[in-house]
Amino acid sequence: MEKRHQEYLQYYQARLKKYEHNPLYPYSHESQDALYQAIANSKNLEEFGQKVENEQLALKSAIALVKDKETARMNFYQDLNEEIRSHAPLRILEFVDSVKTEAELINTVTEIEGEVNIEITLDLFTQEISHDLMMLEEIEVYQNAEVPEEWKEEINHDYPQELIDQGRKDWVEIVVPNAQQWDPHWKFNLDLIWEERHRRLIPIPDEILKKRVEQFKNYRGI
Repeated sequence: MEKRHQEYLQYYQARLKKYEHNPLYPYSHESQDALYQAIANSKNLEEFGQKVENEQLALKSAIALVKDKETARMNFYQDLNEEIRSHAPLRILEFVDSVKTEAELINTVTEIEGEVNIEITLDLFTQEISHDLMMLEEIEVYQNAEVPEEWKEEINHDYPQELIDQGRKDWVEIVVPNAQQWDPHWKFNLDLIWEERHRRLIPIPDEILKKRVEQFKNYRGI
């Protein structure tokens, strides 16, 4: 075996060892083993190159790595009940075995990631209620404050109403246009607040959150 052939053999052996005994990379271990066996059983590098081309070993290696990474990502997001974020790995895994070229693999993964990133962006607008919690509490405090009779109109009504008017104005002029840049038909979905991926970010009891949701609807004019 010539020196360069030996060096390539050592290189592919090192690649194989990288994935040994790692439960996250079963497909990559299999694909790297195929590459190692191909070069180990070739008389020279030319024969090895022919095997790689004929058996599409480079493409299979790329596919294997994508499958391992997306399987791990899918399992991670599903364990966290991150439904929207799991869409990308699920869609990628549906098509990955059918690709014919590395370019198709790269382009399709990029396209799916772009589509799902829009879904994630829109889903994150659900967290507007989290951002508004302190304002909702402030409005409630002013509405229920015990003040002298001559200040009641100003403190209990006028000032909180100014906050509400501003909240509705910002919603119409800023929040909705921002969301509808991604989806012209977007509307805030109150039901999503209770999905685990959003609910776990709001550290208050359900009964209080139910009250805050009603206040949020009034504050933002939903």
